[in-house]
Amino acid sequence: MYKLNNHGWGLQVLIASILVLMIGLVIVAILIQQTFGDIMGSIDDSGQSIVDEKPSQDSTLDSEEPKYTYEKLENMLLEATKEYQKKFYDDILDGEKISVTIKRLVSEGLLNEIKDIKDNSVCTGYGLFNLDDGKITYKAFLNCSNYQTIGYNEIYDFS
Repeated sequence: MYKLNNHGWGLQVLIASILVLMIGLVIVAILIQQTFGDIMGSIDDSGQSIVDEKPSQDSTLDSEEPKYTYEKLENMLLEATKEYQKKFYDDILDGEKISVTIKRLVSEGLLNEIKDIKDNSVCTGYGLFNLDDGKITYKAFLNCSNYQTIGYNEIYDFS
């Protein structure tokens, strides 16, 4: 009669190994979040950057840093578009794409006039939102004399 081989790994060793691997993965995930969390958290659902730029430590009072960046202006337009959607288009149809111009957002009191950060000229632009598979996505497109959002289409900017 043959005896069972008792020299292999048992269930206890397998469970202990899995537990050690899980603890290791949790530690690695925490380290990645601490290291790259600021970068990962700076992109919204539409893929546009929403990073708040911080002034450098050695900036002096004499040097005038721009108060806004184009990304911040786009983010302001994006937030106003979200407010507009919640206020006027609470129920939209699946697949429906709706645009709202900066001019309309200003007239509704949801946004102040946006000006180019380089030459202070008035910018135009629009926000888009649509419902796709039960999820509303938002995008903002800015058109200034010194800057234009990638993907800007003047068809939507009928101001």
